[in-house]
Amino acid sequence: MKTKKGAGGLGVGKLVYDADIYDGLNTYTGDVPFYLEACRRAGGPALELCCGSGRLTLPLLKAGINITGLDFTPSMLAAARRKASEQGLTDVFLQGDMLKARLGRKFKLVFIPFNSIQNIYTIEDVEKVFKTVRAHLAPGGRFILDIFNPSIEYMAKMSKLHKGINRFHTPKGRKVVLDEVCSYDSASQVNRVTWIHHIGGGRPVAQKL
Repeated sequence: MKTKKGAGGLGVGKLVYDADIYDGLNTYTGDVPFYLEACRRAGGPALELCCGSGRLTLPLLKAGINITGLDFTPSMLAAARRKASEQGLTDVFLQGDMLKARLGRKFKLVFIPFNSIQNIYTIEDVEKVFKTVRAHLAPGGRFILDIFNPSIEYMAKMSKLHKGINRFHTPKGRKVVLDEVCSYDSASQVNRVTWIHHIGGGRPVAQKL
C-alpha cells in the first residue's frame, strides 16, 4: 500500500488498510511463479515496493530469494512480520513511502506488483516513484511493474453500482460482502473506486480506494 493521501488530497478509507480484510480479499497467488522466476533471473537482491502484508514477499522469501519488502502502512507490515514469524522466516520488511524512500542499498530487481502504482494519482508523483526505483537499481538491474489497462467500455460499465462483487471470510473469521462503484475523471485521468463493505451483517461502510 501507498501513502494514505495521494496528490491533490485524494484520501482513502481506513478499511483499505485493515490487513485482515486485505488478506481475506487478496488470496491470488497466480503471479508468484512469474516473480519467482524474475528474481532468480536477476541473480541478486530484490526489492518489492508496496509489499502490503507479504502476499508475494513471503513465498519468495520461503523459496530462498534475497528480498526486501517496503510498505507505507504499519498495519500491513505488522501482519507481514507476524506471518513471517509464524513461518520461521526472517523479518525483511521496512516501512517507507515509495515516493521518497532511500534505503542506501542497490538491488538487481525492483518491482511494484498487483496494480499498486495505480494508486498514485499524478504524473509528478509517478515520476517520484520512478526516481525511487532508479535510486535503488544496481547497474544492469531490472524494474517490473504490473498495471491494469481498462477500456472505456469497462469504465462506463463500472460507473454503476455493482452489488456483491466479492464475498469472503477474513483470516479472523469476519464475513465480508463488497459492492463497488467507480467514478472516472477524464480531465485528471483518475478513476476513483468506492468499495462498500458489509461486514458481519453490520451497517455498510463506504471506503474510497
